[in-house]
Order: sequence, then C-alpha cells, then structure tokens
Amino acid sequence: MKLESAGAVVTGASRGIGVTLAEALAARGVRLVLAARSAASLEEVRERLAKIGAKVAIVPTDVSDSRALEELVARAAEELGAIDLLVNNAGIEHTSHFEHETLEDIERMLRVNLFGPMALTRLVLPDMIARDRGHVLCVSSLAGLGPAAFSEAYCASKHGLVGFTRSLRASLQARGSRVSASVVCPGYVRDAGMFADTSREHGVTAPASAGTSSPADVARAAIRAIERDVPEVVVSPRPIRPLLALGAVWPRLVERIVNALRANEAFRTVADRRLAARSEIGSDLSSERSRR
Repeated sequence: MKLESAGAVVTGASRGIGVTLAEALAARGVRLVLAARSAASLEEVRERLAKIGAKVAIVPTDVSDSRALEELVARAAEELGAIDLLVNNAGIEHTSHFEHETLEDIERMLRVNLFGPMALTRLVLPDMIARDRGHVLCVSSLAGLGPAAFSEAYCASKHGLVGFTRSLRASLQARGSRVSASVVCPGYVRDAGMFADTSREHGVTAPASAGTSSPADVARAAIRAIERDVPEVVVSPRPIRPLLALGAVWPRLVERIVNALRANEAFRTVADRRLAARSEIGSDLSSERSRR
C-alpha cells in the first residue's frame, strides 16, 4: 500500500516501539492518530513529531475497553477522513509462574493483546472494504510463533494475534479485496519496548544464541510489510525461521536444542524474582493485619 498521505491509527504509541513506528510512518508522509492510555505521554510524542512537520492527533485510549475503541475510531475518522492503515501495536507482558497468576491478570493480558486488536480491526474493516483500500498491521512476537517459557498468557495472546492476522488475510484474499493484513514478529528488542524494560528492571540479557534487534529494525520491517504486502515478518538478527520449521517437524529435538542453549534462563530468573517479590508483599500484608 502506498503510504504517502495515508491516514493511520497507531495503538500503544506513547512509548517503546510504538513511538519508533509512529516516527517511521510520519517520515513516509502518513497522517497519524496516536492512541495509548497516557494522555501526557501521547502529547510528548505529538510534540516530538510536530517538530518534523508530521500531522498528528492524539486520542487517549484503553484498548481493552470496547467503548473507548468506538470513540477512537470515531475521532480518527474525524481527524483523517478515512482510516487507511491500522497498526495494532499496544501490548503488555508479564513473565511469571503461571499457577500464581490471577484470573484478572490473565484476562487483562488477553483483552489488551488479543481482544483489543480484534475489536478495533472489526470497527475499521467495513469502511476499508467499502473503499477497497486499507491495511491492518499487527505487532506480535516470536512468542506468537513458538514457545516462551514462563509466559503462558502472553504466548497465548501473541499466538492468537498471529492466527487472527493469517485468517483475516486469507478471508480478504478469498473475497478479492485489495484490503490486506500483515503481522510483524520481533524477537528480543533492545533499547525500547517490553523486553528492554524487563532487562533494565531485572538485569537480564537476551540469550547469545538469539541476539537483539533495535526498535528501528522493527519499524523498517513494519514499513516493508505494509508497502510490499508481506504476510509475515520475523525481526531477529539470527535465522529463526529454520528453527521454527524444524520445530513443526521435530518438536522434541528443538526442545532439546533450546534447553541446551539455556534460552529460557532469563525468563526463569524474572519469574522467580517476581514470585519472591509477590510473596514478600503478601507476608508484609499478613504481618500488618496481625498487628491491627
């Protein structure tokens, strides 16, 4: 899809990879409506992009809230005239021991990472199909293509996002529509984003066997997927797809390779520390109640 002068909605645009995606789209002449929960952070991004001449509007939005999504689409239509591009980038993660997760934690993960993108896509799709123009880009993860230890709910949501995008793309092609969909699956991203935040908080590093990519790498992959209508892009400095293909044929072999490389140690460290912190908080609360 040609990006110049297109109107785009980008979720999760107040920080991390979302900011880099917005910058990359603005550099292509895209008119933007940026969405995220923090109005103050969105305003900072708007001011930053305005300095390079970008046309930007902001709409504070919680993507897990259906009514907020309806308001976002209505406001975006007012600002842009038509939504040509939807970038479903908003997401959250929580590395943990699954049996200690609350149902509220799990539901929140699924609503933000999977339900939100599906609900928002459903709202913008009719007009795209009527105009026979549009593209939906979903930002998933390598955890959407393979297993990630201590990330069950996150992994499920990202697998779902990949499956949703694949199915949507197939449906649009079967209908002969020029509207399309793509999914970008980054591995470990340094400097900004969820893994970078976890790395700073807990001092963990990506496995040497996997390496890291930059936010700019992810943005370039996203632009390529949109402009060239690429179905799926994996963003990683290592050749991951052969390992994924091998896992589909010989899953036990790939498990042995991953375990031998100790690829899940960073996730276990984070999960153990979060469990210990939760236990400590629970102990403090119990002590406080006993003193009352």
